[in-house]
Amino acid sequence: MRRAQLIGLAVIVVASAAQWPTTAHGRYIEPLGTLGQATTPPDPLKHVFTYSIIETEAAPTNLLPSIKKTMTPILDDVGAKLYSVWVPVRMPDSAPFEGLTATQLALMAAWPDQDIQASALDATLTALDGVSRVTTNILIPIYLAESLAVPTETGFYVHREELYHPLDVHEAVRLSQEAWETWESTFGTRVTGLFRKQSDSVEVAHLLRIVWYQSFDGWLDSRDADRDPEARRRFAARRLLQLEGSGVAVATDRAVQ
Repeated sequence: MRRAQLIGLAVIVVASAAQWPTTAHGRYIEPLGTLGQATTPPDPLKHVFTYSIIETEAAPTNLLPSIKKTMTPILDDVGAKLYSVWVPVRMPDSAPFEGLTATQLALMAAWPDQDIQASALDATLTALDGVSRVTTNILIPIYLAESLAVPTETGFYVHREELYHPLDVHEAVRLSQEAWETWESTFGTRVTGLFRKQSDSVEVAHLLRIVWYQSFDGWLDSRDADRDPEARRRFAARRLLQLEGSGVAVATDRAVQ
């Protein structure tokens, strides 16, 4: 099985008032006339996600307690909440996926601050006993199935990266969302989220789509495009927009607390 090198696998953390070291800080000032009234929660799509691959020196699941012990007070201080932990999943050797190795863990977080410094997160996690390396990328959410929560439990999650010209992203997203309307119910699957990698490139947009299937067999079943011809047509149109190098995918399970 090849080593996972997608744009970052991680424990997803959700923050509502981030005070993690960043290049800029902001605060919410309640408008006049609303004192004492409940405030509207931040728009989930205005958060920034960190997506990290954690390399460990032993079985990564053994590190979950120490990760929680270290991260919980930090998350509590910023109003954050654990979103998801991605872990290795079993699949046939012939499966067309890269996978988390036996010493990798995936960790993801959502922050309301647009100027997150990934290096601060990397340094905190790398300092933990048993962690040898952390690689983090910044993702901008385009679509979230259920706000800042993963709507599904354990299963077979496919994290797929696709490349587009920036001018084609809107059309690719439109085709995807229209296809999902029938595709999810037809095959009993669920799109968890769609993200765009933060980048200075004006020529290539990196999109990451995370999809839940009940199992590897459930993923195989979803390949039967004839069962949903409308979704098949839209997926084919989307594929024509993709740039060379698209389609790299990592399969994981999810550690449910």
